[in-house]
Amino acid sequence: MDNTGLTRRSAFRIIAVGLAPVFMLSACASLFDKPDELIKGAGRPGPATVNPGSAARTISAYRTSRGLSAVSVDSKLTAIARGHSQAMARADNMSHRVRGESSFPQRLSQGGYDAGIAVENVSAGHRNFDEALAGWKASPGHNANLLKPGVTQMGIAVAYTANGKYGNFWTLVMAAPDDRRATLGPNAGPLVAVPR
Repeated sequence: MDNTGLTRRSAFRIIAVGLAPVFMLSACASLFDKPDELIKGAGRPGPATVNPGSAARTISAYRTSRGLSAVSVDSKLTAIARGHSQAMARADNMSHRVRGESSFPQRLSQGGYDAGIAVENVSAGHRNFDEALAGWKASPGHNANLLKPGVTQMGIAVAYTANGKYGNFWTLVMAAPDDRRATLGPNAGPLVAVPR
């Protein structure tokens, strides 16, 4: 009898258990996608802060090392990320859509950002940006969002709740504006796909 499968399964369990503290609690989504995973961990840190410019430089270095474009901080995306982090903290619920809040595409539109492409990573419980980023990098779905081709702008925020289970709630939004709308102007009307 071949025990290779059992050995691989055991090794996977050991790796999964060993990486669990890195992940904390995270979820990711792309525009019009559902979250692909929830990674839960333990611990409730004190209030965290994030410098969006520093975060953009770190994320840009990661992206450019893999042949992708750098990202710059966008004030609208930062406000959208801040609003979502605050909503998660108020609800003490890590999700792409908490009760009473609009969906990700609706939040982009309501925030005045006309996205051609957009992705969102959320997480909870991380003490600082480096921990949140490490958790996102270690998760295939989140990492795919970090390395999404075509995104050029980002916004990031963290909100804290003293009465919640996880404390800090992180949101990273990465996007690129809809260039067709920018080319045609704001009063161009609806965009329609034309078959070629």
